[in-house]
Amino acid sequence: MFSSRFRFIFILLLGAYSFLNTLLLESFDYYHIRIDKSVIFLVFLAVTAGIWEGNRLWDKWLGESDIATLWKRVAYNLGGSIVITGVVALLVGVTTAYSVLSSDWHTWILPVKLLLMFCFRVNLFLNTIHVIFLYVHHLDVSRQQLEHYKRITSQAQLQSLRNQVNPHFLFNNLSVLTALIASDTAASVEFVKEFSNVYRYILKSDEKELIQLREEVSFIESYLYLLKTRFQAGLSVSIDISEGCLSAYILPVSLQLLVENAVKHNVVSKTRPLHIEIFCLDNDSITVRNNLQVKIVEDEDSTRLGLTNIAKRYDFLGEDKVQVERTELFFSVTIPLIHMEPDSSRPMSGSYGY
Repeated sequence: MFSSRFRFIFILLLGAYSFLNTLLLESFDYYHIRIDKSVIFLVFLAVTAGIWEGNRLWDKWLGESDIATLWKRVAYNLGGSIVITGVVALLVGVTTAYSVLSSDWHTWILPVKLLLMFCFRVNLFLNTIHVIFLYVHHLDVSRQQLEHYKRITSQAQLQSLRNQVNPHFLFNNLSVLTALIASDTAASVEFVKEFSNVYRYILKSDEKELIQLREEVSFIESYLYLLKTRFQAGLSVSIDISEGCLSAYILPVSLQLLVENAVKHNVVSKTRPLHIEIFCLDNDSITVRNNLQVKIVEDEDSTRLGLTNIAKRYDFLGEDKVQVERTELFFSVTIPLIHMEPDSSRPMSGSYGY
Protein backbone atom coordinates (compact mmCIF):
# COMPACT_ATOMS: atom_id res chain seq x y z
CA MET A 1 0.00 0.00 0.00
CA PHE A 2 2.70 2.50 1.03
CA SER A 3 4.44 2.12 -2.34
CA SER A 4 1.37 3.13 -4.36
CA ARG A 5 2.24 5.39 -7.29
CA PHE A 6 -0.56 7.72 -6.13
CA ARG A 7 0.87 8.01 -2.62
CA PHE A 8 1.66 11.74 -2.91
CA ILE A 9 -1.97 12.47 -3.77
CA PHE A 10 -3.08 10.35 -0.80
CA ILE A 11 -0.62 12.17 1.48
CA LEU A 12 -2.01 15.55 0.37
CA LEU A 13 -5.62 14.43 0.83
CA LEU A 14 -4.96 12.87 4.25
CA GLY A 15 -3.04 15.91 5.48
CA ALA A 16 -5.73 18.30 4.23
CA TYR A 17 -8.54 16.17 5.65
CA SER A 18 -6.85 16.02 9.06
CA PHE A 19 -6.26 19.78 9.10
CA LEU A 20 -9.88 20.58 8.12
CA ASN A 21 -11.18 18.12 10.69
CA THR A 22 -9.12 19.79 13.40
CA LEU A 23 -10.16 23.23 12.19
CA LEU A 24 -13.90 22.43 12.15
CA LEU A 25 -13.71 21.01 15.68
CA GLU A 26 -12.27 24.37 16.82
CA SER A 27 -9.29 22.63 18.38
CA PHE A 28 -7.03 25.64 17.75
CA ASP A 29 -9.40 27.94 19.69
CA TYR A 30 -9.67 25.46 22.56
CA TYR A 31 -5.92 24.96 23.02
CA HIS A 32 -4.92 28.55 22.13
CA ILE A 33 -1.94 27.65 19.99
CA ARG A 34 -0.34 30.87 18.79
CA ILE A 35 0.80 29.65 15.40
CA ASP A 36 -0.50 30.76 12.02
CA LYS A 37 -2.93 28.19 10.60
CA SER A 38 -1.06 28.04 7.30
CA VAL A 39 2.03 26.90 9.22
CA ILE A 40 -0.02 24.27 11.02
CA PHE A 41 -1.35 23.05 7.67
CA LEU A 42 2.21 22.68 6.36
CA VAL A 43 3.20 20.84 9.56
CA PHE A 44 0.28 18.43 9.04
CA LEU A 45 1.43 17.77 5.48
CA ALA A 46 5.06 17.35 6.58
CA VAL A 47 4.35 14.82 9.35
CA THR A 48 1.86 12.92 7.16
CA ALA A 49 4.46 12.68 4.40
CA GLY A 50 7.18 11.72 6.91
CA ILE A 51 5.05 8.98 8.49
CA TRP A 52 3.97 7.61 5.11
CA GLU A 53 7.45 7.60 3.58
CA GLY A 54 9.00 6.22 6.77
CA ASN A 55 6.50 3.36 6.76
CA ARG A 56 7.15 2.80 3.04
CA LEU A 57 10.90 2.43 3.55
CA TRP A 58 10.40 0.23 6.62
CA ASP A 59 7.89 -1.98 4.78
CA LYS A 60 10.25 -2.24 1.80
CA TRP A 61 13.07 -3.38 4.07
CA LEU A 62 10.78 -5.93 5.75
CA GLY A 63 9.78 -7.19 2.32
CA GLU A 64 13.37 -8.29 1.73
CA SER A 65 13.62 -10.01 5.14
CA ASP A 66 12.65 -13.57 6.00
CA ILE A 67 9.39 -13.12 7.94
CA ALA A 68 7.49 -16.38 8.11
CA THR A 69 3.90 -15.44 8.94
CA LEU A 70 1.47 -12.65 8.12
CA TRP A 71 0.84 -11.64 11.74
CA LYS A 72 4.54 -11.58 12.52
CA ARG A 73 4.94 -9.24 9.56
CA VAL A 74 2.11 -7.05 10.88
CA ALA A 75 3.75 -6.88 14.32
CA TYR A 76 7.07 -5.84 12.78
CA ASN A 77 5.29 -3.22 10.66
CA LEU A 78 3.44 -1.74 13.63
CA GLY A 79 6.44 -1.75 15.97
CA GLY A 80 8.67 -0.02 13.45
CA SER A 81 5.99 2.49 12.50
CA ILE A 82 5.55 3.60 16.12
CA VAL A 83 9.24 4.44 16.36
CA ILE A 84 9.14 6.18 12.97
CA THR A 85 6.08 8.22 13.97
CA GLY A 86 7.67 9.36 17.23
CA VAL A 87 10.86 10.44 15.48
CA VAL A 88 8.97 12.32 12.72
CA ALA A 89 6.65 14.07 15.18
CA LEU A 90 9.46 15.20 17.47
CA LEU A 91 11.71 16.27 14.62
CA VAL A 92 9.06 18.35 12.82
CA GLY A 93 7.38 19.54 16.01
CA VAL A 94 10.50 20.68 17.85
CA THR A 95 11.96 22.32 14.73
CA THR A 96 8.74 24.22 14.03
CA ALA A 97 8.19 25.23 17.66
CA TYR A 98 11.74 26.50 18.00
CA SER A 99 11.46 28.49 14.77
CA VAL A 100 7.92 29.87 15.20
CA LEU A 101 7.10 29.95 18.90
CA SER A 102 10.11 30.49 21.14
CA SER A 103 13.52 29.20 22.07
CA ASP A 104 12.10 28.38 25.50
CA TRP A 105 11.25 24.67 25.38
CA HIS A 106 8.63 25.05 28.14
CA THR A 107 6.31 26.68 25.60
CA TRP A 108 6.58 23.67 23.31
CA ILE A 109 5.12 21.02 25.60
CA LEU A 110 1.43 21.41 24.68
CA PRO A 111 1.89 21.84 20.89
CA VAL A 112 4.32 18.90 20.72
CA LYS A 113 1.94 16.70 22.75
CA LEU A 114 -0.93 17.58 20.43
CA LEU A 115 1.26 16.89 17.39
CA LEU A 116 2.29 13.52 18.82
CA MET A 117 -1.38 12.66 19.38
CA PHE A 118 -2.22 13.63 15.82
CA CYS A 119 0.74 11.71 14.37
CA PHE A 120 -0.05 8.49 16.22
CA ARG A 121 -3.67 8.74 15.11
CA VAL A 122 -2.55 9.11 11.48
CA ASN A 123 -0.12 6.22 11.89
CA LEU A 124 -2.82 3.98 13.38
CA PHE A 125 -5.12 4.79 10.48
CA LEU A 126 -2.43 4.05 7.88
CA ASN A 127 -1.40 0.79 9.54
CA THR A 128 -5.01 -0.36 9.78
CA ILE A 129 -5.42 0.15 6.04
CA HIS A 130 -2.03 -1.53 5.45
CA VAL A 131 -3.03 -4.60 7.52
CA ILE A 132 -6.17 -4.96 5.39
CA PHE A 133 -4.02 -4.63 2.27
CA LEU A 134 -1.54 -7.25 3.54
CA TYR A 135 -4.31 -9.65 4.51
CA VAL A 136 -6.02 -9.40 1.12
CA HIS A 137 -2.66 -9.83 -0.61
CA HIS A 138 -1.87 -12.84 1.60
CA LEU A 139 -5.20 -14.45 0.70
CA ASP A 140 -4.55 -13.86 -2.97
CA VAL A 141 -1.05 -15.39 -2.75
CA SER A 142 -2.41 -18.37 -0.80
CA ARG A 143 -5.09 -18.90 -3.43
CA GLN A 144 -2.51 -18.76 -6.22
CA GLN A 145 -0.24 -21.21 -4.37
CA LEU A 146 -3.14 -23.59 -3.84
CA GLU A 147 -4.09 -23.43 -7.50
CA HIS A 148 -0.45 -23.95 -8.47
CA TYR A 149 -0.19 -26.95 -6.13
CA LYS A 150 -3.38 -28.45 -7.53
CA ARG A 151 -2.06 -27.92 -11.05
CA ILE A 152 1.32 -29.58 -10.47
CA THR A 153 -0.34 -32.40 -8.51
CA SER A 154 -2.72 -32.98 -11.38
CA GLN A 155 0.20 -32.84 -13.82
CA ALA A 156 2.09 -35.47 -11.82
CA GLN A 157 -0.94 -37.75 -11.58
CA LEU A 158 -1.82 -37.22 -15.22
CA GLN A 159 1.76 -37.90 -16.27
CA SER A 160 1.77 -41.11 -14.27
CA LEU A 161 -1.55 -42.19 -15.74
CA ARG A 162 -0.44 -41.33 -19.28
CA ASN A 163 2.68 -43.41 -18.82
CA GLN A 164 0.59 -46.39 -17.74
CA VAL A 165 -2.02 -46.14 -20.47
CA ASN A 166 0.28 -45.21 -23.31
CA PRO A 167 0.33 -47.71 -26.18
CA HIS A 168 3.88 -48.89 -25.41
CA PHE A 169 3.07 -49.76 -21.80
CA LEU A 170 -0.15 -51.54 -22.74
CA PHE A 171 1.42 -53.33 -25.68
CA ASN A 172 4.41 -54.51 -23.65
CA ASN A 173 2.29 -55.80 -20.78
CA LEU A 174 -0.31 -57.37 -23.02
CA SER A 175 2.50 -59.11 -24.91
CA VAL A 176 3.85 -60.45 -21.62
CA LEU A 177 0.35 -61.55 -20.61
CA THR A 178 -0.19 -63.31 -23.94
CA ALA A 179 3.03 -65.26 -23.48
CA LEU A 180 2.11 -66.18 -19.90
CA ILE A 181 -1.36 -67.40 -20.87
CA ALA A 182 0.20 -69.79 -23.38
CA SER A 183 2.85 -71.11 -20.98
CA ASP A 184 1.69 -70.58 -17.38
CA THR A 185 -1.99 -70.02 -16.57
CA ALA A 186 -1.39 -69.41 -12.85
CA ALA A 187 1.28 -66.79 -13.59
CA SER A 188 -1.02 -65.05 -16.08
CA VAL A 189 -3.77 -64.79 -13.43
CA GLU A 190 -1.28 -63.27 -10.98
CA PHE A 191 -0.08 -60.87 -13.66
CA VAL A 192 -3.64 -59.65 -14.33
CA LYS A 193 -4.18 -59.19 -10.58
CA GLU A 194 -1.06 -57.03 -10.19
CA PHE A 195 -1.88 -55.18 -13.42
CA SER A 196 -5.30 -54.20 -12.04
CA ASN A 197 -3.76 -53.19 -8.69
CA VAL A 198 -1.50 -50.70 -10.49
CA TYR A 199 -4.38 -49.05 -12.32
CA ARG A 200 -6.67 -49.02 -9.30
CA TYR A 201 -4.07 -47.24 -7.16
CA ILE A 202 -3.19 -44.62 -9.79
CA LEU A 203 -6.81 -43.85 -10.62
CA LYS A 204 -7.61 -43.33 -6.90
CA SER A 205 -4.37 -41.51 -5.99
CA ASP A 206 -5.91 -38.07 -6.50
CA GLU A 207 -8.27 -38.66 -3.55
CA LYS A 208 -5.50 -38.19 -0.97
CA GLU A 209 -2.92 -35.48 -0.40
CA LEU A 210 -0.61 -37.93 1.37
CA ILE A 211 -0.40 -41.70 1.50
CA GLN A 212 1.21 -43.98 4.06
CA LEU A 213 4.49 -45.37 2.79
CA ARG A 214 3.26 -48.88 3.59
CA GLU A 215 0.55 -48.54 0.94
CA GLU A 216 2.88 -46.91 -1.59
CA VAL A 217 5.33 -49.80 -1.17
CA SER A 218 2.49 -52.29 -1.65
CA PHE A 219 1.65 -50.51 -4.89
CA ILE A 220 5.30 -50.40 -5.94
CA GLU A 221 5.57 -54.16 -5.45
CA SER A 222 2.67 -54.63 -7.88
CA TYR A 223 4.30 -52.24 -10.34
CA LEU A 224 7.68 -53.96 -9.98
CA TYR A 225 6.05 -57.34 -10.53
CA LEU A 226 5.00 -56.17 -14.00
CA LEU A 227 8.46 -54.79 -14.76
CA LYS A 228 10.35 -57.85 -13.55
CA THR A 229 8.02 -60.18 -15.41
CA ARG A 230 8.77 -58.23 -18.56
CA PHE A 231 12.53 -57.67 -18.15
CA GLN A 232 13.36 -60.87 -16.26
CA ALA A 233 17.10 -60.92 -15.46
CA GLY A 234 17.55 -57.46 -16.95
CA LEU A 235 16.08 -55.83 -13.84
CA SER A 236 16.82 -56.36 -10.19
CA VAL A 237 15.24 -54.43 -7.33
CA SER A 238 16.05 -54.41 -3.63
CA ILE A 239 13.78 -52.81 -1.02
CA ASP A 240 15.11 -52.13 2.46
CA ILE A 241 12.61 -50.16 4.52
CA SER A 242 12.22 -50.33 8.30
CA GLU A 243 8.91 -50.42 10.14
CA GLY A 244 9.49 -46.87 11.35
CA CYS A 245 9.62 -45.68 7.76
CA LEU A 246 6.55 -47.65 6.69
CA SER A 247 4.37 -45.76 9.14
CA ALA A 248 5.40 -42.38 7.68
CA TYR A 249 3.69 -40.60 4.76
CA ILE A 250 4.72 -39.51 1.28
CA LEU A 251 3.08 -38.09 -1.82
CA PRO A 252 1.04 -40.67 -3.76
CA VAL A 253 2.78 -42.30 -6.78
CA SER A 254 6.04 -40.45 -6.01
CA LEU A 255 8.08 -43.67 -5.65
CA GLN A 256 6.49 -45.06 -8.79
CA LEU A 257 7.54 -41.99 -10.78
CA LEU A 258 11.13 -42.37 -9.57
CA VAL A 259 11.24 -46.08 -10.42
CA GLU A 260 9.65 -45.36 -13.78
CA ASN A 261 12.27 -42.69 -14.54
CA ALA A 262 15.03 -45.15 -13.76
CA VAL A 263 13.61 -47.77 -16.16
CA LYS A 264 12.66 -45.26 -18.85
CA HIS A 265 16.01 -43.49 -19.12
CA ASN A 266 18.45 -46.34 -18.62
CA VAL A 267 19.38 -49.45 -20.59
CA VAL A 268 17.68 -52.57 -19.19
CA SER A 269 18.96 -55.86 -20.58
CA LYS A 270 20.39 -59.21 -19.52
CA THR A 271 23.85 -58.14 -20.57
CA ARG A 272 23.52 -54.76 -18.83
CA PRO A 273 21.06 -55.29 -15.97
CA LEU A 274 19.57 -52.28 -14.21
CA HIS A 275 19.80 -52.41 -10.41
CA ILE A 276 17.31 -50.29 -8.47
CA GLU A 277 17.58 -49.81 -4.73
CA ILE A 278 14.78 -48.41 -2.57
CA PHE A 279 15.92 -47.83 0.98
CA CYS A 280 15.24 -45.81 4.10
CA LEU A 281 18.19 -45.30 6.43
CA ASP A 282 17.17 -42.59 8.89
CA ASN A 283 13.34 -42.73 9.16
CA ASP A 284 13.28 -39.18 7.76
CA SER A 285 13.71 -39.83 4.05
CA ILE A 286 13.55 -42.54 1.41
CA THR A 287 15.93 -42.94 -1.51
CA VAL A 288 15.56 -44.50 -4.95
CA ARG A 289 18.96 -45.20 -6.50
CA ASN A 290 19.98 -46.94 -9.72
CA ASN A 291 23.20 -47.68 -11.54
CA LEU A 292 23.70 -45.18 -14.34
CA GLN A 293 23.62 -46.56 -17.89
CA VAL A 294 21.79 -43.82 -19.75
CA LYS A 295 20.17 -44.53 -23.07
CA ILE A 296 21.74 -42.76 -26.06
CA VAL A 297 18.40 -41.13 -26.91
CA GLU A 298 17.06 -39.60 -23.73
CA ASP A 299 14.30 -37.08 -23.09
CA GLU A 300 15.93 -34.95 -20.40
CA ASP A 301 12.90 -32.65 -20.16
CA SER A 302 10.66 -35.60 -19.36
CA THR A 303 12.97 -36.63 -16.51
CA ARG A 304 13.08 -33.12 -15.11
CA LEU A 305 9.29 -32.64 -15.30
CA GLY A 306 8.57 -35.55 -12.98
CA LEU A 307 11.26 -34.57 -10.49
CA THR A 308 10.27 -30.90 -10.61
CA ASN A 309 6.63 -31.71 -9.87
CA ILE A 310 7.59 -33.85 -6.88
CA ALA A 311 9.92 -31.14 -5.56
CA LYS A 312 7.30 -28.40 -5.93
CA ARG A 313 4.66 -30.47 -4.15
CA TYR A 314 6.99 -31.01 -1.20
CA ASP A 315 7.85 -27.31 -1.16
CA PHE A 316 4.15 -26.47 -0.95
CA LEU A 317 3.78 -28.79 2.04
CA GLY A 318 6.69 -27.00 3.73
CA GLU A 319 8.82 -30.13 3.94
CA ASP A 320 12.55 -30.67 3.38
CA LYS A 321 13.95 -30.37 -0.11
CA VAL A 322 14.03 -33.25 -2.57
CA GLN A 323 17.68 -34.18 -3.09
CA VAL A 324 18.95 -35.32 -6.49
CA GLU A 325 22.45 -36.74 -6.83
CA ARG A 326 24.18 -37.91 -9.98
CA THR A 327 27.66 -39.44 -10.18
CA GLU A 328 29.46 -41.35 -12.90
CA LEU A 329 28.07 -44.60 -11.50
CA PHE A 330 24.76 -43.83 -9.83
CA PHE A 331 21.69 -41.65 -10.00
CA SER A 332 19.63 -41.21 -6.83
CA VAL A 333 16.66 -39.17 -5.62
CA THR A 334 15.89 -38.75 -1.92
CA ILE A 335 12.46 -37.53 -0.84
CA PRO A 336 11.45 -36.60 2.73
CA LEU A 337 9.12 -38.73 4.82
CA ILE A 338 6.33 -36.95 6.66
CA HIS A 339 5.57 -38.07 10.22
CA MET A 340 2.12 -37.06 11.42
CA GLU A 341 0.47 -37.24 14.81
CA PRO A 342 -2.75 -39.28 15.05
CA ASP A 343 -4.81 -36.09 15.46
CA SER A 344 -3.13 -34.33 12.54
CA SER A 345 -5.42 -32.15 10.46
CA ARG A 346 -3.81 -33.31 7.23
CA PRO A 347 -5.82 -35.79 5.15
CA MET A 348 -4.98 -39.36 6.11
CA SER A 349 -4.60 -42.09 3.53
CA GLY A 350 -7.26 -44.69 3.10
CA SER A 351 -7.15 -48.29 1.99
CA TYR A 352 -7.20 -49.03 -1.70
CA GLY A 353 -8.55 -52.50 -1.16
CA TYR A 354 -5.48 -54.59 -1.88
